Amino acid sequence: MLSHREPDRVPIAFGGPSCAIHAEAHRRLLAHLGYDGGDSARVIDRILQIVEPDTRLWARFDVDVVWLIPDEGPVVWSPDGESYVDELGREFRRGGGFFNQVGSPLCRGTRDELAAYRFPDLQSDRRAAGLADRAQRLYAAGYGLAADGPWGLYEYCSTLRGPSEFFVDLALNRDYAEALAERVLEEHLMPYYSLMLAAVGPYVQMVGISDDYGSQTGLLFAPALFRQVFKPRLRRLVEHIRRLADVRIYIHSDGAVADLIPDFIEIGIDGLNPVQYTARGMEAERLKREFGRDFGFFGGGIDNEVLSYGSVEDVRRDARKQIRALAPGGGYLYATIHNIPPEAPPENVVAFFDTCLEYGVYPIQ
Repeated sequence: MLSHREPDRVPIAFGGPSCAIHAEAHRRLLAHLGYDGGDSARVIDRILQIVEPDTRLWARFDVDVVWLIPDEGPVVWSPDGESYVDELGREFRRGGGFFNQVGSPLCRGTRDELAAYRFPDLQSDRRAAGLADRAQRLYAAGYGLAADGPWGLYEYCSTLRGPSEFFVDLALNRDYAEALAERVLEEHLMPYYSLMLAAVGPYVQMVGISDDYGSQTGLLFAPALFRQVFKPRLRRLVEHIRRLADVRIYIHSDGAVADLIPDFIEIGIDGLNPVQYTARGMEAERLKREFGRDFGFFGGGIDNEVLSYGSVEDVRRDARKQIRALAPGGGYLYATIHNIPPEAPPENVVAFFDTCLEYGVYPIQ
């Protein structure tokens, strides 16, 4: 898949930060398949409450690519256990099966506040402890390995400052916005990838960068603004990762981001996750036709609306359509568009993976 050649079957990914499964859906899936121990899964994203899939699910769905993810940083919980403040100073409160942000550490938006702010010292903690041993074991077992970093440049700026406040900064206080972006890149993102790839770099074939630039109908900001503020720093992050490991680099961004794919290619990014085919301009056939020769795709296998509320046959039909659109010629890694949500029926989840096992055999029919 990474070299744009057709293997024997479309490779399957399950368990990464954008193609994992909510703790409740995971528990119900294990029960549906007759497996016990559904409440002991490791949470890999506290905010989204997604978990690392049970290894029996890797075997059941013949998963090819698994993810290496460092532990999350420490938090301070409220006495009632319904909210917490994380190591970055962001406050989250439980709601709707997830944790939603309710407080930002740079809410005043002053230069003094920014100068006084301190990012976590990643080199002094143990979030990557044991990751190298795990990578070595999984590599020896024959799995393809991917590593994923933290939130992305725009996401961190937005969450540290506050989403609406950061949009105002981009429009009216560009110097501040760029100063914040520079500190996020130099003091958090680069050190995080350095720490992670020092542990797993010899074993991984793919590294993910996460950042959400799109809504359902278009980009969150003008392409010119992306190219002025984020693209140069994203290029530096890509170059930093390539100095650390010989890997392919994918970027995760939900929404209608087709207009940015040429920019991603220009700065050395190898592929996009996901292919949110319900968003404007993100039709899988078009993206594969225009960019698929040298640019890869993973995800895009099923929309969560269909996965959660469609029938088994709806799931199978849409998944087959995506395989036919994205798999020919290789360069495609099969996964859901988003993390599997808590309400997804387990029979639909099974149908999604089994469809690839049945219809993802090359040559694609």
